[in-house]
Amino acid sequence: GIFAHEAFGHLSESDFVYENPNLQAVMKLGTKFGGEFLNIFDTGLEIGARGYLKYDDEGVATEKTHLIKDGILVGRLHTRETAAKLGERPTGNARALDYTFAPICRMRNTCIRQGEASFEDMLKGVKLGVYTKGSYGGETNGEMFTFSADEGYMIRDGKLAELVRDVNLTGNVFTTLGNIDMIGKDFMPHESPGGCGKGGQVPLPTSEWAPHMRIQNVLIGGK
Repeated sequence: GIFAHEAFGHLSESDFVYENPNLQAVMKLGTKFGGEFLNIFDTGLEIGARGYLKYDDEGVATEKTHLIKDGILVGRLHTRETAAKLGERPTGNARALDYTFAPICRMRNTCIRQGEASFEDMLKGVKLGVYTKGSYGGETNGEMFTFSADEGYMIRDGKLAELVRDVNLTGNVFTTLGNIDMIGKDFMPHESPGGCGKGGQVPLPTSEWAPHMRIQNVLIGGK
């Protein structure tokens, strides 16, 4: 979930796209970023989630906005302003921390849709790997990301093995999306007690929901 929010979600906020010509070229609608099983969306419709929002702060009704569908980039997040600049339609993502700030493009609940694989299926065939669970922090720089895992375990011959610590995952978000080869059928909500920060507006309530994923060729550091 944190990967969906930090690594990909912020790049889907259209003010970033509009202000960065290089990102416009990379984030061109219709571009293939992953397998047909990869689906990412942002929604304000999940009642009870921290990102629930019936209307955004410009009065636009929120919706389920598909970002990647069947591995293809099909949408991005908009305010009225960014939608007009890019010739697209508002998606209900104009949010302000409070009345002292102007609304800017922000996420709500950013989700990776479930797949069909069980956790056991994902472990099978992994001769040597690392299983990470949760995240206590990270940072992004454009399309590059680094995250620190809450927990980490070695995978040896298809089974979880010893605990490892200080596990960090680093990579290019677009390459990493393409390296996802399995998505689990579980679905784990992540309701951060803090919030998202952008443009001096922090902490804004958001949620990140995702299943387990298996990713090939991620740069991992730790002990």
